[in-house]
Order: sequence, then structure tokens, then C-alpha cells
Amino acid sequence: MVNTRVQLTLAAGLAASVTGAALAGPMVTFTYTNLAGRYEYNAGPDTGQFRAVATANNQLQTDGSVSLVPGVGSGTAVFNPGFTSRTIADFQIDISFFNRVGNQASGNGSFMAKDTLGNVLSGRLVGDWIMFGGAVFFNGAIRGAEFTPNPLAALPFTGENGTSFGMGAPIAVQPLDGSIVQIFLATPANSMMDADFREVSTGVAGQLIPTPASAALLALGGLVAGRRRRN
Repeated sequence: MVNTRVQLTLAAGLAASVTGAALAGPMVTFTYTNLAGRYEYNAGPDTGQFRAVATANNQLQTDGSVSLVPGVGSGTAVFNPGFTSRTIADFQIDISFFNRVGNQASGNGSFMAKDTLGNVLSGRLVGDWIMFGGAVFFNGAIRGAEFTPNPLAALPFTGENGTSFGMGAPIAVQPLDGSIVQIFLATPANSMMDADFREVSTGVAGQLIPTPASAALLALGGLVAGRRRRN
């Protein structure tokens, strides 16, 4: 099993340095490691489709967390290694691969994070693949992310062992925008995204803030006025 935690941390730091001014003080962050990544390549048009999912098997034990930064209802929902074998919680990310130019290509897709109660955080992705040094990164933007509460639960976004955070503050300013950094460690045979692969350890990190329009509406209501300067 290849652990992506250290590499993911480095990638997230690189992205933060590039987009820090726009994304200072994110409202919501999420990180998942040891997802099972697979890629289907179409050689003719030089395109492909990447997917990574949470798993619990002999090779990979996915873990992760979703956090609301300090504020009303703040906290972290923690999902311990192998959480899919114990709960209905899940994570999935899908990204296309097209328009290769050298060691870069374009990609669009989506992500979905589900907690142990069936509450969901999801959003759209657009960005660029970067391939070098035997590893592959996806750096991009998150658009229109939203929390969708389970209508049968309507409780905090909940992880394992009683960890959770309130969804009220981010729901009040939906949709959320942000950035995503995705990395997997590939073998030399597919580090250029030109061959199929599966069961590759994958890490994902994202951060979200309210869109300017949503933040403005919240400020008009007299809530979280100081957050406008960070957006």
C-alpha cells in the first residue's frame, strides 16, 4: 500500500501559496487519503476518465476528515481508516482528461463526500492535470459546492466517534467556491496518463469559501461581517 499523506500535504501547501490571497480563511476544508484510484484511457483521441473512491480492502484503507473552520458550529468530522466497512459514509471524485499539451492536460468533473448520517457535500471541478516526476497532480477550482442534508436526519455533518460540525453556517451562504488539489502516486508506466490503471493510492484536499454574492447577502443580515474582507 502506498500512503499519499505526505505528498498530499506538500501539494496542498503549493496550491495554497498560489491561491492564498483569494482563499484566505476557507470556511470548509476536506482531506481524504488512500482512496482507490482508477483510470480508463482512450488512446485514439488521447483522453481518459479518472475516478477515486473510498475503500476498505487488503491494499487500501481510506481515511479522511471534513472541517468547518472556527465559528458557530465549528468542528471536524473524522473518518478513520477503513470507515466504509463500518458506516454509510463515502467519498468519490471523478475527473476527465483531455487537451494534452506536453506534461499538462485539462480536466472537468465532480466530487461527493457523504457522512455517517447520509448528509452530502458535493461540487463541480475544473482545472489542470500536471504530470512530472512519476506523480500526477490535479490542481483546480471547485464551483457551486453545496451541503445537502439527509431529510431523515437533518443533524450535523457527522464522522466517527462522535466527531461532527454544524452545517448551518455554510448552508446559509451556499453555494461555496474554492480550490482542490488531487495527487496520486503512479508507476512509471502510467505517470503520463497514457495507460489504464486501478487501485492506485490517491489523496484529495479541498478548501471552500462562500461565493462573493452569498457572502454579501450574509453580511447584509449582519452575520460574519468580518469574513467579507477575506473573500
